[in-house]
Amino acid sequence: MRITCLVLALVAALSASAQELTARIRSARPFGYFVGDLIHARVDVSGPENAVLSRASLPKPGPLTGSLDLRDVTLRETVENGARVWRLDLTYQNFYVALDAREIEIPGFELSVSTSAGAETVKAPAWRIGVSPLREITPQKREEATDYMRPDGTAPFVDEATPRNLAAGAGVAALLAFAFVARDRAWPPFQRRRARVFSALANDFSNRLAGSDDSELDAAIQSVHRALDTTNGATLLSSDLPDFLCRRPEYRPLRTDFERFFAASKRRFFGGDDSSDEFRGEQLAQFVTALAKRERSG
Repeated sequence: MRITCLVLALVAALSASAQELTARIRSARPFGYFVGDLIHARVDVSGPENAVLSRASLPKPGPLTGSLDLRDVTLRETVENGARVWRLDLTYQNFYVALDAREIEIPGFELSVSTSAGAETVKAPAWRIGVSPLREITPQKREEATDYMRPDGTAPFVDEATPRNLAAGAGVAALLAFAFVARDRAWPPFQRRRARVFSALANDFSNRLAGSDDSELDAAIQSVHRALDTTNGATLLSSDLPDFLCRRPEYRPLRTDFERFFAASKRRFFGGDDSSDEFRGEQLAQFVTALAKRERSG
């Protein structure tokens, strides 16, 4: 029986407190404000669940005193534990130029709330915050006027050598790459580079010798002879091959292929019984491709 009475009393107390209009103020911090600082505060107003807040009674942004402005008002409405709660987020701005650490007052305000009992007024009381000066009133006496000023801060040391060296290296690498491309493409000043006759011939043979007949093969062998003559600077015969390979060592690894080519060319144009090592279209194309690779490395 006693427990039942206690529970009923507790419920009655909670119900009564839920019917009361109350206002609680919480600020971000109670001190440490300077001139120009924004002051954030929250006001929680609670009342009966069926209560209605008059929006016209909310504080209006604007000057409150000669050194305090209300900048912004935000309202949120919720229901918690059977009570209606209005949460006001207020933003003030302080313009008080303090000469010493002191407290200033934030004015309170009243809100109008309609309940089942009629229109009621709930008051958010005034509250205080601590403000601080930007400088001391009377600084300690110095001998020189410049002593009242703080020394300039030291700038951090920045080593410019590494970025400069990296930039120079990147520039040199870019120039070398450009020179390589210019030489490969025969751009000025490399337009007088030695002609790559074998490379051009290899490109022509890739399509020309596929399934070619004897007449086309004869013309292809003759074009190889002309390319060899151009590279040698004079007519190149089989007897001139040792001297040519001495002057152009990049072609020396192809000595055996040169000898096979000259022998096959002699048999084809001047006759002979042994045709077992005859150069056909595929072998001729492979020989010219090998010449083109050596030409590019020269």
